[in-house]
Amino acid sequence: MPFAKHSLHKPSRPAATFLLSAAWTVLSLLSASELSQLVPVIWADFAREVIAALLMLGGFYAMARFWVPDLRPLSSLGFVRRPGIEGEFGRGIALGWGIAIALVLPALLTGNLSMQFSFDGQTLLRTLLSIAVLTAFALVVQLVLSGLPLRMLVKASSPGWAAAAVIFVVTMLAITGTASQGRTLPVMVLAASIFVVGFLRTRALWFSLGVQLGWSIVLQILFGSSSPYTPVTFGVVQSGAEGPIWFTGGPFGPEASLITVLVLIVALVGAFRLTKDYAWHYTWQPLEGAGHPMDVAPPAEHLREEKRQAAAAPLIQIGGLQTPQAPYNERSDPA
Repeated sequence: MPFAKHSLHKPSRPAATFLLSAAWTVLSLLSASELSQLVPVIWADFAREVIAALLMLGGFYAMARFWVPDLRPLSSLGFVRRPGIEGEFGRGIALGWGIAIALVLPALLTGNLSMQFSFDGQTLLRTLLSIAVLTAFALVVQLVLSGLPLRMLVKASSPGWAAAAVIFVVTMLAITGTASQGRTLPVMVLAASIFVVGFLRTRALWFSLGVQLGWSIVLQILFGSSSPYTPVTFGVVQSGAEGPIWFTGGPFGPEASLITVLVLIVALVGAFRLTKDYAWHYTWQPLEGAGHPMDVAPPAEHLREEKRQAAAAPLIQIGGLQTPQAPYNERSDPA
């Protein structure tokens, strides 16, 4: 369903809600990071992502319920309930799966990819925990990029300006982050662009969430590759690639290679293609007049003509008197 039309009393209310939700996002992430230090190390990543997701879900839901009364609270979080959710999520999974395979393919075809398998009980447990961590992490990322802050930013400005603002923030984080190597910036910007485009063209997070889950779980769990952008994971498959870093990513994982930039550019085009139908159904808005009502005075000639007709004497038509005819009676008929 498209964005609901808000009947806000103050023009600055969407902007105020955006600032409040953005501040809550930062507070949730910092609080989750501090609280995760209270649990054992093996559960730290899982606790951090789950706490952050719960804090943001609860905060965004409360804000949408009390600040935006004509928007369904779940819709404000991106969980829009409508027919075809499975298809949206499935398309996202397929695109994420394709990204992961394309990233591993260069090292696999050149014979530079080595894999190790382990099926003991501890490894299986850590694999399940890693899947849970990646799922919670994907939910946190999508709530940040496609949740209430972006919705309110779209209402306060426009979809184009909102997307540009998100990309700018991601760019600043990539530049000022600890892993500010040259390869980090384009990958983070392109990945954020795919997620934001998926949301803006579907008005929900199902597609973008599917892309991230398909990408991270297939790459890190199925192929056992490492990633500098997600929590550390362990699985039954552990792999490594040899060769130049620009081609295979080396110890940083395939996402650190230059091939990743080309793959994500193609994936961004694919996201536009896969969401074509959704953009038609969920982003179209009927045209509305933006003018003000105006009462135009009639010309002076019309006013004079109306006065002349009102002052003229009314015409009276006099007709002759007619004698009423007797009703027809069959008994008085001489025939």
